[in-house]
Amino acid sequence: MGNFFSILPGPLGSQDPYLLAILMGVVFAGAFLTSAFGIGGGVFMTPLFILLLPPKLGIGLLGPLMLLSSGTGVRQYWKEWDHRIVMVLLPSSLVGVWLGTYLLSEISPVIVKKTVGILAIFFGAIQFITVDQPEWRNRLQPATWQGVVLGFASGITSALAHIGGIVFSFYSLPHSRTKEIFVGTTVFLFFAQGLLKMGTYVYYHILTLPILILSLTLIPTLLLGSMAGKRLNRLIPHKLFMRLICILVAAMGIGLIFG
Repeated sequence: MGNFFSILPGPLGSQDPYLLAILMGVVFAGAFLTSAFGIGGGVFMTPLFILLLPPKLGIGLLGPLMLLSSGTGVRQYWKEWDHRIVMVLLPSSLVGVWLGTYLLSEISPVIVKKTVGILAIFFGAIQFITVDQPEWRNRLQPATWQGVVLGFASGITSALAHIGGIVFSFYSLPHSRTKEIFVGTTVFLFFAQGLLKMGTYVYYHILTLPILILSLTLIPTLLLGSMAGKRLNRLIPHKLFMRLICILVAAMGIGLIFG
């Protein structure tokens, strides 16, 4: 296998060529989880990418992959999103994406790692709780102004770590009339955030042409993982698998903070 990292500038070009195979495995697993169990691929992939790569490179590398994943979802759930929820969450989330990208470009790699680590632990714990008690979020009925705040927070966390979906789900889930509307609204918001992230990542030099080319080499693995998830989701006990993933995500977060 050739050294695909040789296209990257400076010390990044000397990365182990076998790292590409490891990244493919991570992307496959993330796409599999998203397709089979509905867990956000970013929650799983971002901490691992940052453990393997310099933080800003890992986050930039994931950007196009997350956009493609959400774009596929938009096609599957075309026009099934709730326009009122979108209007509450989207404007403030786009402002949050811009601010989050600015922070990502300015803060040091060490702070990025620790920030993503904290987010991974927090959201891993939330996912763990909802495995057995998914109804607890349904009992919440955030007001419109709270939805605007959640949208802003989701934009920041999406730019920093591709995990903003869990934040805005606190508003969108209890306000969605059906599961299809919730999923359709989620992927639409993901896609809209992803489009802006591509622009802000390019503007702040987090996504460059060499990183984009490297990201494109991972797309086939993303598609294969998605197809495998759809085929195998009935063969694995859902709750047990989700608990293990949540524990793994939290453990990666601890590794990022103290590593």
